[in-house]
Amino acid sequence: MTAEQIAFHVSYASVESSAGDDPTPIAADLLRTERVLAASRGFDGDEAVFLIPVTESGHVVALDDDDRLRFDLSALELQRLFEAAALTLHLDLTDDALEEVDQELDEEFGAAFEQLDDPAAASEDLAGFGMPDADDDMDCDLAPVRVAEFSRRGPWGARITAQVTGVDVDYLEDGTWSLYRYATDQPHMALSGGRADEPIIELNLPQHGDAWVEVTAGGRTGMFWPNIERLTQPVLDIDAISVPESADVYRRMLLEADGTTEELQGLGLGEAVDVEAATRACAPEALGGTAGELDRVRAFVAAFGVPEALIAAGVDVQTAGRRFTPRGWPRTVADLAVAGIGETTSLTRRERPLPRAARFVRERPAIGAAISAAELAAGVAASRTRSPLVRGLGVLMIVDAIIDLAIWARRALSR
Repeated sequence: MTAEQIAFHVSYASVESSAGDDPTPIAADLLRTERVLAASRGFDGDEAVFLIPVTESGHVVALDDDDRLRFDLSALELQRLFEAAALTLHLDLTDDALEEVDQELDEEFGAAFEQLDDPAAASEDLAGFGMPDADDDMDCDLAPVRVAEFSRRGPWGARITAQVTGVDVDYLEDGTWSLYRYATDQPHMALSGGRADEPIIELNLPQHGDAWVEVTAGGRTGMFWPNIERLTQPVLDIDAISVPESADVYRRMLLEADGTTEELQGLGLGEAVDVEAATRACAPEALGGTAGELDRVRAFVAAFGVPEALIAAGVDVQTAGRRFTPRGWPRTVADLAVAGIGETTSLTRRERPLPRAARFVRERPAIGAAISAAELAAGVAASRTRSPLVRGLGVLMIVDAIIDLAIWARRALSR
């Protein structure tokens, strides 16, 4: 077995029937007859999708009569077998096939693209080539996606997220984990105050379509679709394969087809994620993966150590907890100042000396006001000295003390 044969990729192949019906049964029988290490991903109404392993030399990975891997079936030969059964199999195209497709596109749409290069070309002239008229009503309203962000961040990010997205954000805590929950149809990104807040696990629950998860850590973001391989069915019976090495190749191919393990390892999270549990949440149900669409999503998020109660609140339609609303940037900045260091500190660092001291003083406004008053008095005294440097420092102390006193007054009124 050459290195070129061992190196294969899993091709997401589509199959179409000339009759327009579901080609899955016939296609599966063809692949089963050739003993191809393939899997079915179902029929979407137009085409059936299969996973087919293809080597770098363009050969399909299959089994011989002794259940050992064979590489004598080319992708072109497999396509001809499908054509004989009135099916069209779309696999990776060769360079010659790509050139043929380019030529067909150029013949059909070349005139339209030539007009695009002509500034004098009127937009209505392109309508005959299937391009929309400029006056057409392009109504592209998107349904809001429910978003649940799990991280170690305090409330500060919820305030800013509400202002950035323009929607209400619910905030919940459970131990050293927090949840930001909101719904939006606008592009956005997860806010981070540093590595102590990570990983940030953003669960997106659209009204239609599969849920997806974005995991951010160390400046990198991984994308995961826990349900994309849920209904994948092996064409061959893995347990019936007599050669363990062949069965292992087949099983690993199907378990790693969506790249979950590789993507997680690329984030460098180490022990912060249970890779085995996350992979099981994304694996096909037929191969022992977690059963159920919502259960798979919950299991994937739980692999990062997020408390179950917080996950339940994230996927629930109604959420309790604190609610932050868009209030304008000046008010948001003022609210952050009033909230103080306790709100901006990562939940994993709240028991460190500085946050604990800040919390102690905040719970006793009289002590905080006294400290600010002392700072004001010291600043006034420093501003009357002869040294320009000391006078400048004194002015800064006065300004800081006045701001602190205003904050303490605000806190006292809001208690």
